[in-house]
Amino acid sequence: MAGGSLSELGPSGPSVEPGTTRRKTPAAVSGAALASPREPEALVGALEQLVRLMEYQLPAMRGSVLLLDDDGATLHHGAAPSLPPEYCRAIDGARIGPATGSCGTAAYRGAQVIVTDIATDPLWADYSQLALPHGLRACWSTPIRAGERVLGTFAMYYEEPRAPTKEELGMTAIASLLASNIIMRARAEAALRTSEAELRKRTEAAERWALALAEGEAEMRAARAEAEHANKTKSDFLATMSHELRTPLNAIGGYATLMLDGIPIPASEGQQKFLRRVLEAQKHLLALIENVLVHAKLEAGRMTYAMTSVRVGELLDDVDALSAPLLANKRITCDCTHCDRTLVVRADRQKSVQILLNLVSNAVKFTTPGGCITLRTFVPAPGRAVIGVRDTGVGMSAAQVAMVFEPFVQFEHRLTGESKGTGLGLPISRQLARGMGGELQLESEAGDGTEFFLTLAMDESETLA
Repeated sequence: MAGGSLSELGPSGPSVEPGTTRRKTPAAVSGAALASPREPEALVGALEQLVRLMEYQLPAMRGSVLLLDDDGATLHHGAAPSLPPEYCRAIDGARIGPATGSCGTAAYRGAQVIVTDIATDPLWADYSQLALPHGLRACWSTPIRAGERVLGTFAMYYEEPRAPTKEELGMTAIASLLASNIIMRARAEAALRTSEAELRKRTEAAERWALALAEGEAEMRAARAEAEHANKTKSDFLATMSHELRTPLNAIGGYATLMLDGIPIPASEGQQKFLRRVLEAQKHLLALIENVLVHAKLEAGRMTYAMTSVRVGELLDDVDALSAPLLANKRITCDCTHCDRTLVVRADRQKSVQILLNLVSNAVKFTTPGGCITLRTFVPAPGRAVIGVRDTGVGMSAAQVAMVFEPFVQFEHRLTGESKGTGLGLPISRQLARGMGGELQLESEAGDGTEFFLTLAMDESETLA
C-alpha cells in the first residue's frame, strides 16, 4: 500500500516521510472552521483525521466528506483538509440529484459514482466551473451508508483525468465504512448527551414538583388542622351561646305563659295581646337558634340518624298536625289525595317530618291567602320514592333557583315584603335528606309556583300493618 501503513496515523494526522511528494493547499483551513454548526466539533475532527489518513495512504489524492442533512436532500461540509476552502464553501449546501457532480449524484443514487474527467463528464456540467479553476480533474464518490440510509459521501479528487485502480477502490470502500462508523458513533453519543440532559432536566423538574407537592401537602395539613380547630371553636361557641340564649328565652316564655294564665294576677285583654306577641317572638328566636345549631352540626359531620322503616302516611299525619295552624291562618288548603300512604321508606322519622314541615311552611309563606298546596307521591325508579310539595305561589327565577340551597340566602317575598328567618331551612333540609341517602330538588318558574321533591329509599321488604 503506497505511502505507509494505517498504524502510522498520529494524533494530528500522518506525518510526511522524507522524499514523499505531497501537495500543499495554498490557503488550507481546518475542517472545524468550515463545518456546519449542526455537527459537533468532535465529529468534524474525527472525519478530518480519517481524510488525512486516506490522503497519507494515497498521496496524490485529496479527500472530502460531505454529510447528508436530515431532509435527505442537501449535502453540507464535513471534512476536506486538503481541498481549497473556496471550493468547499461553494459546494456546501448543494442539493443532491441525478446530475449534481460526483457526490450529489452518488447520494441521490445511493451508489458509487466515478468521474474520470470533470471537464467532459455530463454529471459535472453545472459544477465543473467550480472545480476546474482549482485544478480538480477527476472525482470518485462513494455513499456513506448505515444500512439502507445514506449518511453522506466520501470523495477522492485528483488533479489529472484518470480512473481508479483496484487498490484505490478498496481504500474508498474502507474509508466510507470508517466514516459511517464515526458518524453513527458521534451521533449516538450526541443523542445520549441530549437524553442525559433531558433526563437531568426532567429529574430536576420532578424534584421541584415533589418539593412543591410536599410543601403543598404540609400547607394543606396545616390548613386542615386550622380549619378543624376553627370548626371546633365555632361549635363550642354555638353550644355555649345556645345554652346562654335558650335559658333566658325559656324563662321569658315561662313567665309570659304564667301571666297569660293569670299568675300572679289576671292580665287585661291588652296585656294578653302583648304577652302572646312575646311568646311568638320567643318561639321564633328559639327556632332560629335551633337552625344555626343544626347547620353547625351538619357541617361538622356530627349529625346522627335513627333510620327505621316508616310509612309515608305516618309522615303526612305528623306534618298535617304541625302545619294545621299555619294553613288555617292563611285559609290555605292542603291536598294529599295524590299520595300513596302505604309506601314504606327507610328514613329518620323525626328528620323526615322536619324536612316536609319546612317545605310546607315555605309553601305557605309564598302562597296567597286562600291558595292551595298539593302533596303527591310517585316512584321514579325501583327502590326510590318521591314526596312532592307544590304551591301556587309566586315561584322563583332561574337565578333564585340556583341559589336556593345556599346557606343564609333569603328571598324577600312579594306578598309581605319581608324575609324572615336565617336562610338555613332549605340548606339544612337538603343536607338532612342526603344524610339519609336521599335527595332534595325543586322545579320552579317565576309566576307559576314551586314544587320540591324529597327522594327517599324505599323499604320494599317491609309490610307494615
